[in-house]
Amino acid sequence: MALPTRTEAHLIVAAIRVLENRLKKLPVPVEIADLLEMSESAVRLQLNHLSDLGIVVVVESAFETHVEIKQYLLIEELAAETGPEIADDLAAFDLKQEEEAQKMANLFDSGEHEQKRQDRMDKMDEELQSFKGRKPRNPFGDD
Repeated sequence: MALPTRTEAHLIVAAIRVLENRLKKLPVPVEIADLLEMSESAVRLQLNHLSDLGIVVVVESAFETHVEIKQYLLIEELAAETGPEIADDLAAFDLKQEEEAQKMANLFDSGEHEQKRQDRMDKMDEELQSFKGRKPRNPFGDD
């Protein structure tokens, strides 16, 4: 995975500062993603890279995960630009996630799931009724 560029790192750090000032608390990754209009997975990936570099600290508690700035001057050591390969991979991943979510929504909205469940219940009911009507087999073979 490629490291975030200098510009992307500045953007993430600026978002952390803005949200910390606006909300009067340390922001969580989803708030950063909302502010930057990015996917949460992309923001989390960049935060993990910045955390590995010592630029930010991702603090995980039992209740939430929040982000704070540690050494913002390390941003200047990042490359100014990088290739588009990570952006393409993240876009493909986000598209796949959206397709899966749409597929699940369609499954439940169309009633297909309910129809399958009802068919299984009907089949089990028929088997139960046919079982009740049969005389049990004599284990001694005296039928």
